[in-house]
Amino acid sequence: MYSLLIAAGIGLVLGFLAGYFINIGFGIFIGLIALLAGFIFFNNYFSKKVVVDNMLSKRLQAAAMTPNPELQKQTYDQIVEELKQGYKYNKYALFVKARIDTQIGVILYSQRKFGEAYKYLVNSNPRMMMGYLLMIVGHIKNKKTETLERDIELLIRFNKKDPFVYSAVAYLYQEELNEPQKAMDTLSRALKVMPENPKIQEHLNALQNNREFNMEKYGDQWYQLLLDKKGISRLQNKMIKNQQKSMNVRQRVR
Repeated sequence: MYSLLIAAGIGLVLGFLAGYFINIGFGIFIGLIALLAGFIFFNNYFSKKVVVDNMLSKRLQAAAMTPNPELQKQTYDQIVEELKQGYKYNKYALFVKARIDTQIGVILYSQRKFGEAYKYLVNSNPRMMMGYLLMIVGHIKNKKTETLERDIELLIRFNKKDPFVYSAVAYLYQEELNEPQKAMDTLSRALKVMPENPKIQEHLNALQNNREFNMEKYGDQWYQLLLDKKGISRLQNKMIKNQQKSMNVRQRVR
């Protein structure tokens, strides 16, 4: 990995200079500090080059709102190809391919290209919550549950303070896997981390009393899973209203 090699080179040079002009012990210390700091800096630098930036996010939203299906497809295809250009940084930083594949998978999933999206999502990084959650949904839909418990555990471990993660997992246990006890256990676990969270408490109470919990309380995050047939249209309507509101603000400013 080039980030590590670059950082090691910097660490050796600084360590040698410090050791030569001061003493060996101090040189070793400075070299290790420089190696660690350099690796973190260069790894983050190259990683940021493959993360969807604000401009790309706006392009995705605009594509989702366009009434022209062919134009929408062309925009999504163009974005996917641009993301694939980031593969060249795979040797420079950790998890580059996983980040890119996660982003591509989420885009394809939003287009309802579930089979194609799943091929990318299986490489997802649990730090990118939505992509990893969509991968778990894909496991269930494709009846590939060999690693399901492990993947759910990783999802929760890296997103342990996100209430939507626990509710989404509970929903999958309850509705897709028919395991209500595991659903309640997941929500009970969430309450230990977030004891005052009202959505988690409400969700758990609903399951304990054999009532349905309205996942729409989580808004856009829930709609992105496309497990609710109404979800995609509601998400599109919300984005359209947001854009119209933004346009009105700009007109008033003028």
